[in-house]
Amino acid sequence: MEQEFKNWLVSIGLAIAGAANSYSRAIPMLSEHYSQNTDSNVDIYSITDQNIISQIAHDYSQSGRFSEFGYEQHSRFRAAIKRYSEFFVQRHYTANEETDAQDIVEPETEPLQANFAYERDLQTTLCSQISELFPGYCIFGEANEGIEYLIDRKRIDVLLQHIESGALLAVELKSGIADFRVFGQISMYLGLLQRKFPDKSISGVIVAGVIDESLKYACLTTDKVNLKVYRMSLELENA
Repeated sequence: MEQEFKNWLVSIGLAIAGAANSYSRAIPMLSEHYSQNTDSNVDIYSITDQNIISQIAHDYSQSGRFSEFGYEQHSRFRAAIKRYSEFFVQRHYTANEETDAQDIVEPETEPLQANFAYERDLQTTLCSQISELFPGYCIFGEANEGIEYLIDRKRIDVLLQHIESGALLAVELKSGIADFRVFGQISMYLGLLQRKFPDKSISGVIVAGVIDESLKYACLTTDKVNLKVYRMSLELENA
């Protein structure tokens, strides 16, 4: 897994002799530090649950319990676990793309491809920071099943489950403007989830760059759908 992570870092533009090498080698150090401070035996490279990786990344973030260690060596450890969490989400996408390849009918236009890329980046960031962005929730199911959750041949961007109550939260992502049409989309997802999980509380949230007034009006008809606007922060890291 270490070599795979290093290869991914190189593929996104980090220098093989610089940050790619530094971050991949930092993960075992993080495993040792985390194990010593939680009285456990943790090998981050062996973890298969995105929720656990996301929680560890949160622990070394600015607001986490191990933030001081995270910022050592010019924030090397914080940046390393953050990147690893993103990498782990991307591995799940690759598996889904191979499964969906047979369903492709025609190539997408360039604007659609660009929009898809932006939403994929947004999805990666969100899934790698679940513990921070949605306290009390985790990604639904095993093996990251809730990422691009498949239901009745439809894919929900992210399906979360409340750790204590078991309530389900469908997350719909839009990189640009979300208008009233997105309300119909997420309403369909909620209906499908309600049919499949009749004993669970079901709700949804739309996360977008801009919320159109028409979507706000549509959401006045129900308390099951909330609206959120995302803000991307700028961070610098060594190349």
